[in-house]
Amino acid sequence: MPFSTREQYHAVIVQITGRFLGSIEGPKFKDMLEELKASGKTHVVIDLSKADFMDSSGIGTLIGALTTMKKAGGDVKLAGMKERIKNLFLLTRLLGPVFEDYDSVEEAAKSMSGAD
Repeated sequence: MPFSTREQYHAVIVQITGRFLGSIEGPKFKDMLEELKASGKTHVVIDLSKADFMDSSGIGTLIGALTTMKKAGGDVKLAGMKERIKNLFLLTRLLGPVFEDYDSVEEAAKSMSGAD
């Protein structure tokens, strides 16, 4: 499984490792998010510092995660993007208007202080 979770501050950190292909990992990722939401954990930081590649369906999976958590009163923020993945998000104009991006997981998690 190319992702794992842990809690830090008031957020759940989801570490994505290696290649994140939405068509392959998407269903497991969505199931994990539903479990988090059901347990009231709706503030999520996606740690991309160990992600090497993401395709368009991977981005779609993250957009779905953001939508799911926002509807539940939470949020999803991105952290630690490598240049290649960051360029993909910039090209699709998702950074800023859709996703907040932080240099570190700690910054992103602290930005959710007081949540959950």
